[in-house]
Amino acid sequence: MRTLNQVRVSEFQQPTLWLPVCALALVYALFSLGWMVYRVHLPAQMLQFGFSEQAAPLLLLIEAIISIAVEPIAGALSDRTNRHQGTRFPIIGVGIAFTSLLFVILPALTFSEPSATVRWVLISIMLSWSIAMSCFRSPALALLRRYAPTLRLPQAASLLTFAFGLAGAAAPLASPFVLKLGATISFTLVAIALLLSAIWLRWMNPITLAAAEPAEYFSSNQPLAFSALARSFGLGLCSTLAFRMAIETFPKILKAQVPDLQPPLLVGVIFISLAIAALPIGRFAIRQGNKQTMLLGLAITALFLGGMGLSYSPAIAILMALGLGIGFSFVLNGTLPFALEQVPPDRAGLGIGIFFAGVATAGSLVLGVLSKPGVLSPQGAIALGVISLVGAGLCLGIRGRDLMRRA
Repeated sequence: MRTLNQVRVSEFQQPTLWLPVCALALVYALFSLGWMVYRVHLPAQMLQFGFSEQAAPLLLLIEAIISIAVEPIAGALSDRTNRHQGTRFPIIGVGIAFTSLLFVILPALTFSEPSATVRWVLISIMLSWSIAMSCFRSPALALLRRYAPTLRLPQAASLLTFAFGLAGAAAPLASPFVLKLGATISFTLVAIALLLSAIWLRWMNPITLAAAEPAEYFSSNQPLAFSALARSFGLGLCSTLAFRMAIETFPKILKAQVPDLQPPLLVGVIFISLAIAALPIGRFAIRQGNKQTMLLGLAITALFLGGMGLSYSPAIAILMALGLGIGFSFVLNGTLPFALEQVPPDRAGLGIGIFFAGVATAGSLVLGVLSKPGVLSPQGAIALGVISLVGAGLCLGIRGRDLMRRA
């Protein structure tokens, strides 16, 4: 058995496979873009088929709750195929294929008569589509563990954060264009792009990669600590809840205090600054340590989140948007590496799945409770966001069982 120092030296010497990381970042960006396109067109589709205005938020809530269970299961199944077949692509390929197929079928239903049968078919396809989306995200992002050594994971993850930020900016900035484009064209374009990105990812995944990797990637026999999984889940929950509170409360503050500004533009600034800052932050995290970098980001984010209420002028509002974007970039860029470090290498899919179960739980809380009118004032949302950042810090700082101890 290799010692801990030997494992670290070996992983540091392993090169980062940048082309596969770029392909993975594109898949992640199109995943985020797919959800954006879906959410933009969902209300109109539901109204067209005779559903009430409350049906779209309710469906999104149900999909988020389903994702809490699907993400870890899909990740664990990919761990199993990785152990037995040396690859996660059976789960990834099936998930992306069904996602793309259903994404093309969804707008085609709009040409049907809105009968009771067609309405239930529409709901079934929408739920199936969200399940298919949840099926491939965790297995795909678990590949990051194979494309970069542990000590360089934050730098490799910076490309994923960059892609997420750019895709996230499309929601506030490009939603009118997506609506104008129409459901059929926008859904079809995303489906085709997602399929092509998956083909590129599979093509860039070296066939001989498994032979050059440490045996720990496939069967490490290392213990799986419940406390480590709880930290990953908690980090996903708290970081996402703080992020959602920021991007949903900031526009409300701007409308009340700086009516001349367009809130979507400022939200777009948050996402774009998040994306651009990720690349130097990834290099910074290698030198300073991922956990220390994330803790610094939590402090920066808490400072600007708490100061959102001071946005009484365009200059201050832009400064707050830039600060929030950079602060969240420090935090979000380290989440996937942190989740991967909490589990043995052969359980990377489960580790990522547990993290995204926490993300989905935060989404469920926002959709089911926190976004309802009168539940949270802007000041209450800011306070909840700061408390969530403190919770994320506790998840980073609590010491658990050392996963690298010998079995």
